[in-house]
Amino acid sequence: MRFKTSFIGLLALQFITGMAWGQIGTQPSRIDSLLKFNRGIQSARASYHSAEAESRANGVLPDPMLELTSSISPVQTRNGPIDHQIMLAQKFPLWGKLKRQRAIAEIKRDIAFQTYQNIVVTTVYQSEEIWANYQKLEQSLAILATYSDELESFRKVALTHYSTGQGDTQHPILKLQIEQSLIQSKTNALQSQLDGALHGLQALFDGHLAMPDSTSRDVELPNPGFSEADWLNLANRINPMLQIKRSMEQMALIMTELNQKQNYPDLTAGLSYSIVGPTKLGGAVESGKDAVGVKVGLNMPIWVKRNQARVQAAEINQTASAASTAATWNQIKSTIQSQLQDLVEIEETCALYEDRLIPETKQMVGSAYSAYQTGKISFLDLLDSQRMSFNVRMEYENVKASRKIAAAKLYRAVGLVGANGELPNEN
Repeated sequence: MRFKTSFIGLLALQFITGMAWGQIGTQPSRIDSLLKFNRGIQSARASYHSAEAESRANGVLPDPMLELTSSISPVQTRNGPIDHQIMLAQKFPLWGKLKRQRAIAEIKRDIAFQTYQNIVVTTVYQSEEIWANYQKLEQSLAILATYSDELESFRKVALTHYSTGQGDTQHPILKLQIEQSLIQSKTNALQSQLDGALHGLQALFDGHLAMPDSTSRDVELPNPGFSEADWLNLANRINPMLQIKRSMEQMALIMTELNQKQNYPDLTAGLSYSIVGPTKLGGAVESGKDAVGVKVGLNMPIWVKRNQARVQAAEINQTASAASTAATWNQIKSTIQSQLQDLVEIEETCALYEDRLIPETKQMVGSAYSAYQTGKISFLDLLDSQRMSFNVRMEYENVKASRKIAAAKLYRAVGLVGANGELPNEN
């Protein structure tokens, strides 16, 4: 089942994103590095292997019981006194108890693996979110640096105008200096955020990520032809958290059956070997001959209140597990629907910036510069145009980062691992 869902996820996102799969193996992947170095993923993987090993120790017969009884006052028999008695007994659980215990252990192993997958999905999303913000901050700092250079050029022009008498006051110079100080302050703040994003990435990769990562691919945006129903259907099949809840629901059902069977007796069978001492009593058939016996017994679960409470607790847990599964699925559906709507709106906003705002602000700055040279607008009007262009470019970087993060949130809600959609295997 785990291999099936992994394969479905892989094929699904190959169709969704239309990626060039032949190139994936030739490019270093942040996801591969995460699987190798992230401490949380390493811990979850080790926990899964531990649960896998532990599952093999469940659903087997309990250890046999070996007893030795030595008589202080030997019991006299016709053949002599019983000095010692050795008993070997084995309990045999009936009513399919071992089968259910084995099934529960296997489900716990599956839950450990699904938990490992869920941690991978969540950690990959965290890395994609931080990476999108890192790229946004880098681009924003580059825009700030360009704008700062433009302001410095404007300041030199303003100083020249003032020194030659073309400018009546120092107002433009002072306004430029204030603007430069504000830009420097914003640069410092963004640089601090960039350092924080880098530290966050290094923490996820346990310090093994070389920056800048020029080979990293952005989050692949979903194909708009893939409908909401398709996304929900895919999430219903592969989302690790949903699979965990379903496994817990299945385990609760089996636990209810097991607790019901615990109210029935089990068989205990064994052998006894009695060491008989010699006797001088008359009438002994075989003096000092040891005796071999057979032991058969049943345990008696007669405590009615305990038995009823055990079954009742299991039934309540079964009901709670079913409700938790339904709640998890409702949350997944809500998240997918919300992210798909966000992506539609963000795509429209991106198109607005790319098709109108950015070209129009470039045209506005060029027109303002020409008008300033001919004396049709003031120096401050030119500065306002340049500032508006700067703000549009900065906001566009925010929108692009929001688009990447929204796509990553969608993949996390569905249960896909980053851009390639491949769930981790059992190794």
